[in-house]
Amino acid sequence: MAAGKSLGTPQWEWIATARIVSRQRASTAAIEQVLDGLLSGADQAMVNAFTGGFRVAQTQLAINKALPDPTAAAAALESAQIVALGILVREQMDQFDALYRPFATILPGPGYQPAPPVDRQIAAFLRMLPTLTGEPEAEVASVARVLSELPKPVAPTGALGAVGAVPSSLSPAANYVAVWKEVIATANQSGRTHAFRAMQDSAEQAAPHDGLGIVGFAGVAAGGIFMRDVLAIEKVLLLYEPFAAAIPYESLQ
Repeated sequence: MAAGKSLGTPQWEWIATARIVSRQRASTAAIEQVLDGLLSGADQAMVNAFTGGFRVAQTQLAINKALPDPTAAAAALESAQIVALGILVREQMDQFDALYRPFATILPGPGYQPAPPVDRQIAAFLRMLPTLTGEPEAEVASVARVLSELPKPVAPTGALGAVGAVPSSLSPAANYVAVWKEVIATANQSGRTHAFRAMQDSAEQAAPHDGLGIVGFAGVAAGGIFMRDVLAIEKVLLLYEPFAAAIPYESLQ
């Protein structure tokens, strides 16, 4: 949590986005249930330190400076707390990597390996796409739907309107669309359109064509990886997010 204070607004926005989107995955809830069970046997003073107190207050202050929007800040803090609690019981958790994923590439943890060359990374993605089936594929589709649905305007409420009706300034779907437009424009400006489209087509052909609607999102993910040399890593991760649980970005070796 101390290291997290060195992160800037783009990184905290990504961490908040990853947390918000993760709520679409049943696998996330299952992993956090395992964490809850393990924490019952952990040092209670340490557990308390990461759910309240000075450490949390300092981290919250750093997040609030980066993310003025309270909904986004709450999601980012929640993510940081879950990771901190996971570290307490890491040796007992087979699923720690999944918990740490929102931080894995921007704040590398134990066992981190730098990304391989782009062609090898995309080849790994293309190899794994046809294996998607069942619940992992359904989760990909669920996250893809969230990232394809731009937020609707919220009708004004009275002074005592529900807090849930207040829109967040952080919109994963709007950011996803904006980053994708940036990628397309950059590919065109750099004269890489042909190769860029070829990568997209290859991913779309490799993805399951079974009606769940993930084909186009596979193309976007491959396009983001292909342009990673000109994109901030949190933008690459956002474009890859539908597949991040089923095929972790860090596993594309």
